[in-house]
Amino acid sequence: MTPAPTIIAGLDVGFMIEIFPRMLQALLVTVEISALALVLAIVIGIPVGTLRVIAPRPAQILLQWLVNYIRGTPQIIHFLVIYFVLPRIGIVLNEFWTGVIALTFIAVGYEIEIVRAAIESVNKEQREAALAVGMTERMTLWLILLPQATRRMIPALTNELINVIKASALLSVIAVNELTKVGNAIIYNTFYFVEVLIEVALLYMIVIGLISWLSKYLENKIFAFGSTIAINETR
Repeated sequence: MTPAPTIIAGLDVGFMIEIFPRMLQALLVTVEISALALVLAIVIGIPVGTLRVIAPRPAQILLQWLVNYIRGTPQIIHFLVIYFVLPRIGIVLNEFWTGVIALTFIAVGYEIEIVRAAIESVNKEQREAALAVGMTERMTLWLILLPQATRRMIPALTNELINVIKASALLSVIAVNELTKVGNAIIYNTFYFVEVLIEVALLYMIVIGLISWLSKYLENKIFAFGSTIAINETR
């Protein structure tokens, strides 16, 4: 005999508990893809963002066009372009890695601007003093400006990780079994709209809340780097 549903405040809590393992597994996929994408975006974004500051003017203009394209077009377009274009040039990836690359591409556009803003926020007198004592532009950048700028990037990088996690919901259009995709599949099979949507929202909020707490802890307890630059959310 099928057990009677546990109804609390109009919600079938028993059903929400039943689907929790599937939702948790999907959440882990979401976090894994988002974390990989952010790490790759940082690895690419820091050197490219540095070039955005010190490269010759034509290169800076090209990089600005790239940033404008990424930030000025809907995210779903990037997912679809990468999903359909890469196989045409002989690069065949599964849905997981296609999602990682798509999110990395999107995040890079914002990382470049985060790095540029962080470097330019460092007091210009420090650069001038370093050059005055005989340091080259490259030495000044890597030894004086970038270490200070890196600490100042933490709040913006945290914000970007949160944005990447939220953007990962669009990966459902390329059949990645992340949280939103699994939630939609459960709704389609069971028609429990409210219960599934509430559980999806709560899981996103828990992860994002933990990330925000960790960021504040790093700022206040680990690095304690005083004043930070204000890099406005660009989405």
